[in-house]
Amino acid sequence: MLLLGRKTPVEKIASFLLAYSRRAHRLGQSATPLTLPMGRGDIADHLGLTIETVSRTFTRLRGEGWIQLPEPNIVHLEDVDALMDAAEG
Repeated sequence: MLLLGRKTPVEKIASFLLAYSRRAHRLGQSATPLTLPMGRGDIADHLGLTIETVSRTFTRLRGEGWIQLPEPNIVHLEDVDALMDAAEG
């Protein structure tokens, strides 16, 4: 939790997506696309961000070409290396 407090919104969202992807893979599910079990508000609460910041960050990651958002709860990881770099700060 201390580490999350020091990360930027991009770092937090990238870390969240990568962790969720790894978890899905461990459970024998597809690592991408991800079906998120929570909405933007729940993600915001989980990461200590506002819903607006989460939405802007998803839009930014999509604009960078790192993710695609075919549906509100579906995230396709397009550039895992870039997400990993972002998550590390």
